[in-house]
Amino acid sequence: MIKIFSSVFSQLRRKNFALRFEKILLILLALSVCVSEPFSRNIIRIIFVMVAVTFFIGRDNAMEIIKRYKNFLLPISAFAWWMIISSIYGGDIITDDDSNVYWFFFSHNMILFIPMIIMIRGQKNSEKLLIATAMSLLIEDIFIFYQLGQGVINPIAFLNDSPFQSSILYVILLPTLLILTLSAHELRKQIFYGGTFFISLAAFLFLYTKFAQIVLAIIFLIILFEGLRHYKKSLILAMAAGIFLIMSQGTLNGEDVFTERKIVWSSAIEIISENPIMGVGLGNLHEFLPKNLIITHVYNTYLQFWAETGIFGLLLFCGIFGAILIWSKKRTENLYGKILFFSTLSLMLYAATDFIFESYSAMRLYWFLLGVCVASLDR
Repeated sequence: MIKIFSSVFSQLRRKNFALRFEKILLILLALSVCVSEPFSRNIIRIIFVMVAVTFFIGRDNAMEIIKRYKNFLLPISAFAWWMIISSIYGGDIITDDDSNVYWFFFSHNMILFIPMIIMIRGQKNSEKLLIATAMSLLIEDIFIFYQLGQGVINPIAFLNDSPFQSSILYVILLPTLLILTLSAHELRKQIFYGGTFFISLAAFLFLYTKFAQIVLAIIFLIILFEGLRHYKKSLILAMAAGIFLIMSQGTLNGEDVFTERKIVWSSAIEIISENPIMGVGLGNLHEFLPKNLIITHVYNTYLQFWAETGIFGLLLFCGIFGAILIWSKKRTENLYGKILFFSTLSLMLYAATDFIFESYSAMRLYWFLLGVCVASLDR
């Protein structure tokens, strides 16, 4: 009898240690996701190994997860196969740069949400992960303000030297922070989320990314319309939207923000008209753009995929995020459903003005957030 109790106790200890270790990994990932590309990438590698072992040991659980989330996994799998076909068609399936299939599915961690779901479903720490992610963004904000204090006119983020790509972090997280602020019932949480929102909003405006500002103004107004039933919340949101629009006027007016985009988009449309079905092959678009345009993408994710991977690649890409939008829209009465819907909608709107997959870190953040929200909704 003593041996039986001892065996059970040792198993419980091992299980508790594993849960604590998983919790630490998740928190570290959330804290680093906006700050350190190498650190977050290595944490994710450990997470994938742990989940792979879990899948191997408990194959029945693995199949249950796959069946449960097939609405997400099917379009992602079809997209993956089409990327392979496109790479073969374009002759670049094995390369040393960012034009192969590895880039999309390992560097961007398109299936990161599955390990997140598996690890989070066993623990009640979703809000802690959101708090840690907000803290990660705050560190990013401080770095931007530090550069401004040093006289840097165009500050950059930790993770990317392009303000356009850095803005994707804010495009995803600012709607999330705003929703958390309006949904918080405790004063200390309202102060934390609201303070982080306004600090991050100010830092974001100094990146001077005009299209991202327009996208977030639209998203804020949609959230405002959704919250009209709650007077106090609507007042707070109206103030946030108003401050945002007033502060952004200096960058939204002036030079024609569409001039460069029009030239690049016209070039992409010409390429599409010549290769509408198969495209020119994954990673090959820059070879077909006019030489005077010193760019590697066309500032539009939809045109980029259509030009490189053809109409099927575009439809599969839209199918992935369309499935997420439909799934989350049905659950917007829940906090996490609302966060997922508006962060996805914000990202998809911004995708029409930039190539979102150029940023590993931003897309890693999105798949991480998807996993947190889905796990919380389906717990």
